[in-house]
Amino acid sequence: MEHKLPTLGFIGTGTLTTALVTGFCARAADAPYPIVLSPRSRKNAERLKAAYPGRVTVAESMQEVVDKSDWVMLAVLPAAGEEVCRSLCFRPDHKVINFMSDKTLPQVRAWIGETAVLAHMVPLTFNAFADGPIVLSPPNSEAAEIFGHIGQVLQLEERYHAAVLAAVTGCVAPFFTLMDTLSRWSAGQGVPQEVAAKYVTGFFGAVCQEAARLDAEGLRRMASTATPGGINFMVKDFLAQREGFDMWAQAMEPAIARLAANIPH
Repeated sequence: MEHKLPTLGFIGTGTLTTALVTGFCARAADAPYPIVLSPRSRKNAERLKAAYPGRVTVAESMQEVVDKSDWVMLAVLPAAGEEVCRSLCFRPDHKVINFMSDKTLPQVRAWIGETAVLAHMVPLTFNAFADGPIVLSPPNSEAAEIFGHIGQVLQLEERYHAAVLAAVTGCVAPFFTLMDTLSRWSAGQGVPQEVAAKYVTGFFGAVCQEAARLDAEGLRRMASTATPGGINFMVKDFLAQREGFDMWAQAMEPAIARLAANIPH
């Protein structure tokens, strides 16, 4: 007897949902999960349906998404979370994943009632095309198997630890700003703009691929490897003397304060 794949439903069809659905449809050919999208951000939903007509359907309402799905992903903006969740009726056999970064599972449980599974997850838009990390808390083998098709699932017992790693995701825009700044600086030195952008993004992309192969010890080793008097030594020393690296850790403090405001630790 053929094993029936569960249907994945997404409440909210913004940038993150668009990326995850793209990942499932474009990269997980070995596991063609049926996907149901809510009519919120209808243009995005219809665009995904047109791109993957055999896999994606667009419901007429958010309740229809819930009714037709085995797994329901809560992918609305946190500010709208309570209102949206309380407007929906969930079955006891539903399996629910919360993407709202600053909402706790007890909060969500109070809004949706009892379900078979309720877990918190931190995926990112790079899961559309790369097996980047996906945080899952608490551990759940079925959720890990499903999302393991589009990322490397890190299962955590402690919800606070998931919030800490979610704070690190706030570095996406600063990282792109760093690359843009260096690209603009290179162009200001006379390098053609497109060449500068291609080099900077390709350079950091390759460095990140190298970094992804490292464990904690390897990362520390690479961070401390610089030839005295060399270019890396000069740049690192310049930034260190101005607390340029400490500022990144300091920037995490307001992020974790927001993300973990209601999480005991």
